[in-house]
Amino acid sequence: MSCTEQYNHVSASLESKRDLKVGWMMQSLPRVTFAIILTLISCGGHQASEQGQRLEIERWNRILTATPPSFNTQPNAFLIEMTRGLPPGKALDVGMGQGRNAIFLAQQGWEVTGFDPADKAVAAAQEQAKQLGVKLTALVLRDDQFDFGKEQWDLIVLSYVSLRHLVPRLFDALKPGGLVVIEGFHRDATKAAPIGGGVVFDTNELLRLFDRFRVLRYEDTEGQADFGMRRTRMVRLCAQKP
Repeated sequence: MSCTEQYNHVSASLESKRDLKVGWMMQSLPRVTFAIILTLISCGGHQASEQGQRLEIERWNRILTATPPSFNTQPNAFLIEMTRGLPPGKALDVGMGQGRNAIFLAQQGWEVTGFDPADKAVAAAQEQAKQLGVKLTALVLRDDQFDFGKEQWDLIVLSYVSLRHLVPRLFDALKPGGLVVIEGFHRDATKAAPIGGGVVFDTNELLRLFDRFRVLRYEDTEGQADFGMRRTRMVRLCAQKP
């Protein structure tokens, strides 16, 4: 039900009481009026949330399509290493951005789907894939809008994206034997610069989050991050669904 519909519904409830005796009306009016106020507050919060999401999308559109770029536009080095020698299968790139990892995998023969809410970045990925002559399914969606499916993917890539809330869905979406490949910032990286909490992890946190998986490789190391392009402390995980 939309905000307007909610308001009209509550208002109609109030209007329907007008023929009742005054004593009952005097008791009921505060409750119904309060309900209207709550509805308006709720709708205002929803609209503010939507506006915040749009602003965040536009911010990432600017970052991911800026010239010159402020991030590594080449495929993630850890992803390259972890997929070297693997037989191509179905791959999913969560938060694909401008497609650097998705396009790399497609070039290696993977059947790749990627999604990101940043529409201009996704359009850039589609255009680059077209220019390179590789097949890529690129969707403009948030992770709460994307259907991960069940046992669909041989590989899921999560490179500098928020993932804590996704772990159960990732497990279900992977085929048995499928891999997740993850890179993000260690908490210590925030001492040098502000970083969004969704891509920042505590020591061994990824190991705890993915405790249902078989850990093939875990790194807590220093190196040049793909975003920020500076030397900092990072965490990496390659784990397999049993």
